[in-house]
Amino acid sequence: MPDLTYDLAMSDAPPYRYAKQLSFRKVRPASDAKMLIAFGRALYRASTGGCEAFAREFGASGAGFIGSIENCVARNPDFAAFLDEDQHTVGFVALGVSPRDDELGRVHHFVVTSSHRGQGFGGLLDDYARGTLRAAGCSRAILNVTAHNERAIRFYEAQGWRLQSTQDGATEKPGGLRWYEVAL
Repeated sequence: MPDLTYDLAMSDAPPYRYAKQLSFRKVRPASDAKMLIAFGRALYRASTGGCEAFAREFGASGAGFIGSIENCVARNPDFAAFLDEDQHTVGFVALGVSPRDDELGRVHHFVVTSSHRGQGFGGLLDDYARGTLRAAGCSRAILNVTAHNERAIRFYEAQGWRLQSTQDGATEKPGGLRWYEVAL
């Protein structure tokens, strides 16, 4: 029988890097404004099919979006974060807590760049959101998604989010909204 042992230390093969470096980075609204606005517009493109609703809600410049993120980080600096892969930002999440119920967390914004969807980054953002809200004392969390954003709906349901209610026609967003909740 041939000797099938192989001494890896003696290998002359070049070193390989199998994993990318992933990290979460706190958002600094003033210095990250351009990137935040780009993510906000990408989120609205994915959820409404365009950026018109983003401009109506946050202003043509996107300044209102920056203000909404400032409100998130004013409550807790961990409530807005970027997900970086090898120093390239691939995702963004913004969180909050219900003003009426301190145990109810809220996922305000959740987006992965289109070129990085379907590669596990959404799951990492979901884990970050749940862990951060749990650490803030929340026992459950809610989010909404436009009814026509089928990819996001499939993602949230696969992550264990459960449909709680729908809101048809009461919003400018196509098809209305679907509200989801998950226990933390």
